[in-house]
Amino acid sequence: MHYAPDVATPPPALRRGAACCNDACRHAHSCQATRGGAAELLAMRDIVERVGPFSDGDRLVQPDAPHLAAYAVLSGLAMTVAGGRVLAFHLPGELFALDIARQGQHTASVVAVGKTWFCRFPRAATDALCEHDDAIASHLRGLRRQERRLALRGGDAPALARVASFLADLLARRRQVEPDTTFIPLPMSRDDIGSHLGMSAATVTRMLARLRADGSLTVRNDGVGITDAAALAGHGLTA
Repeated sequence: MHYAPDVATPPPALRRGAACCNDACRHAHSCQATRGGAAELLAMRDIVERVGPFSDGDRLVQPDAPHLAAYAVLSGLAMTVAGGRVLAFHLPGELFALDIARQGQHTASVVAVGKTWFCRFPRAATDALCEHDDAIASHLRGLRRQERRLALRGGDAPALARVASFLADLLARRRQVEPDTTFIPLPMSRDDIGSHLGMSAATVTRMLARLRADGSLTVRNDGVGITDAAALAGHGLTA
């Protein structure tokens, strides 16, 4: 496996600045860094660096690497892994690796799922913006709190409820980019989904089969199509 730790010297594939961060980006209207292009946050575009492409299994950062930047997925998918468990999946437009422990080092790996490009927000440049711009500072504080809450999210709900909630959450996040979509790509393995949800890959497969049998979704090799979002949400509420 190729390792790509976050280091002080940018990798050769890095591209800087507004040439790769503007309204032409497919995810500009849903980017968390600028809250979909809010005027008071557009200075964030001036510090963006594009990093990639990363291949399936490549690490963007790894544990104990210094925290030099936050990231957003530009295209593809990424996951945060620590202690042998998948902690989170990151979709295009979503900003992450903001809430880092006080020692200033990453405690988890960020791994590409399939071919993935990232937007990199250097910590030094971001901190400088926050010192002079209250709107950006407040916005990033809110995203840090959100990331902290998501890191603590878990539960011991039945397996069916966990899988349904996971899919309903992915659908809501996908609709930030494609408002009318009913399809959820699942490029990650069933093992990775199971690791994230605290169950085996076989259990994930069985729960998908149950949701398909009751008409909530259809299952494809590359993902699932949601045919009854209300029913899916109802399963997710099951305790």
